Amino acid sequence: MSTGQKLLDSVAGWFHDIVSADSVKTAISVFLILVLGLALVRIVFIMTRRFSRKVLPKRSASTLDRLIKYGGYTLVVLMATKKAGFDVSALLGAAGIAGIAIGFAAQTSVANIISGLFLFSEKLFSEGDILQVDSITGVVKTVDLMCVRLQTFDGRLVRVPNETLIKTNIINISYFPQRRFDLWLSLPNDSDLRLAMSCIQRVLDAEPLALKDPAPIQILDAITPDGTNLLVGVWFLQENLGAIKNSLIPAVLSALAEKGIKPQARRIEVQETSSAAIVSPRS
Repeated sequence: MSTGQKLLDSVAGWFHDIVSADSVKTAISVFLILVLGLALVRIVFIMTRRFSRKVLPKRSASTLDRLIKYGGYTLVVLMATKKAGFDVSALLGAAGIAGIAIGFAAQTSVANIISGLFLFSEKLFSEGDILQVDSITGVVKTVDLMCVRLQTFDGRLVRVPNETLIKTNIINISYFPQRRFDLWLSLPNDSDLRLAMSCIQRVLDAEPLALKDPAPIQILDAITPDGTNLLVGVWFLQENLGAIKNSLIPAVLSALAEKGIKPQARRIEVQETSSAAIVSPRS
């Protein structure tokens, strides 16, 4: 038998193997797995993207979209490869071992991601809000799946893991537009308290940044050997914090001084718990 005849016989046998019933069935199965699988991944990807854009920050939503997209494509390709007759058990076994190792190493990361999903779904805060987390207070710069980054008022950048946020009390100072400014005064014990409070009330009534609803308050708190403690509380819009301090404190002290009353400013507070959203930790 000539070489040319042998070559023709080999080609004919190879072609016969390809077009056999089993081969055609396998090819159709692989084709359907690829087409239907990729279509299903696409549908899940679109649905997830619509959901993530509503509840997640832009960066976190993009990360979740890519994870679902490429993870789904990889799974479909592995299924099609196995159906085509290729042995992928060794590859899957190696991937499983690597997954276990990565899982142990990434326990904290997974906990942060899960905590982040809870935080995103509850919509407790967003970029630009002012948060107080334990002793840290700052403006939310970014909200990610792993952490929240705060910029403190002295210019530091603080990274707070989502797992920490889910376990502690969070005060969203800027959740509501109104806050209360408290000025604690110590009036001399020989002062005319009614006169002092009347003077302060006229200052409060004339202050344009002080809200009328809720109305300002004055409370005599305690009488001590050093003087009588008086609380002056004024509600204001949070963006006017600096302005109302600079306006109200000198005006109150000057009005009292005109009546011969020389108080001591014991402390100044901006109430956050009474006018801000407090988020309790999850049990």
